Amino acid sequence: MLNSATADRDVQAFASAAHIARAIAARQISPVEVIEATLHRIESLNPELNAFLAVREEALAEAREAERGVGRERLGPLYGVPISLKDLILTRDRPTTAGSRIFGAGVTSTHDAPVVRRLKRAGAIVVGKNNLHELALGVTNLNAHFGPARNPWDRAPIPGGSSGGSAVAVAAGMGAASVGSDTRGSIRIPAACCGVTGLKPTYALVPTEGVIPLARSLDHVGPITRSAEDAALMLGAMVGRAAGRRLAEALDRPITKIRFGVAEYFLNDLDPEIARSVLEAIELFRRAGAIVVDVSLPEMEGTHGSSAVISLSEAVTYHDQSLRENPQGFGAAVRERLETGYRLSAVDRVRAERKQAEVVAAFDRVFRDVDVIVGATIPTLPPPIGQDAVRIHDRESTVLAELPRLTAAANLAGVPALSVPCGFSTAGLPIGLQLMAARGRDDLVLAAGVHYQRNTEWQQRRPPFAELA
Repeated sequence: MLNSATADRDVQAFASAAHIARAIAARQISPVEVIEATLHRIESLNPELNAFLAVREEALAEAREAERGVGRERLGPLYGVPISLKDLILTRDRPTTAGSRIFGAGVTSTHDAPVVRRLKRAGAIVVGKNNLHELALGVTNLNAHFGPARNPWDRAPIPGGSSGGSAVAVAAGMGAASVGSDTRGSIRIPAACCGVTGLKPTYALVPTEGVIPLARSLDHVGPITRSAEDAALMLGAMVGRAAGRRLAEALDRPITKIRFGVAEYFLNDLDPEIARSVLEAIELFRRAGAIVVDVSLPEMEGTHGSSAVISLSEAVTYHDQSLRENPQGFGAAVRERLETGYRLSAVDRVRAERKQAEVVAAFDRVFRDVDVIVGATIPTLPPPIGQDAVRIHDRESTVLAELPRLTAAANLAGVPALSVPCGFSTAGLPIGLQLMAARGRDDLVLAAGVHYQRNTEWQQRRPPFAELA
């Protein structure tokens, strides 16, 4: 049972969204107590972790209003649950910065984005807006304007990006869940770096209206949580009550009825500790009675480069006027990367779109034989903040080239992809397992994730820094 005693604040901070909602409905704890404890943790931890760009003091008034509703009305599945939003999702109560100064004080709106309205309708209480890589154009969460978000497992390595602040907030117990965006891996990469669960849903399943875009044809909006069960709960609220019920019913699918495919591309050229953890996770599915087979996906080669062409060409188009009229409003690194979009040709774009069509066809082919593809989320452990080079075996590469290498294909194809923690390095850094399914089969990746987490304890671990609040 949850309670608000000081000794139990830490337990409450890491309670699941589902548990919090049930406890509030049963009057075992009040929404006010939950939000007060969450705001206390944010006040204590955010000066060091920099996960939030804005904190909503209005959340406490909303919690008081929610408390009056307990026992008087039908409660939504997220009633009283504290969540946060990546600060490129428009809200009516304060400007949205997108982690940049190019919009001045931020983009104002007279209404919340549809995804926010749906989550509020489900009873969630938004406690703040999260730090991110400027304009979502990056994988480190280095931010020239607001400073980097910091990984609560070790403040020296990056938390991943671009939804880094969202992953940090969830990992450190500053809210039960967050909403991020994912264009080439920006939910799953920080989820892997911070030891939490991140879901990129099927393309267009969750509306992106009211979300400042990076690349509209690749952008997805999805949840970052501490468990696959909570990710399903959040996704259900994002897509509607009926779909939410179907998702919940699918979570108990027997693992023996899920066919897993293992493709060399998603296991190739990994840090040895990541490779070991991912192979152990695959073996867990096999021992549980799942069918596990090798599949061939040679079309995945080159997906990273093709997705970069598409995302940069769309991003530079969206920001073209600002780049011409106010180039100094961008952080130098982001401006330089955006401007590379001007050097892309029509030939580059057409070739990238052909590769995208190949990837869609390849996934369609493989998903006729298997239900879920399993592999690593990222190929390297989180590198130190500010370090651009990474080494895997005898090969040296860059952070920007490596971190999206295994995640970008799912965006090209629009297939659902889930990252769950599957181990830790000897240095104590989290490792992520990626699960992908056919378009519209978000239930399959969530069911596989739920089974894995019911039989492991990685998602229950708490980062050392989170204990200081």
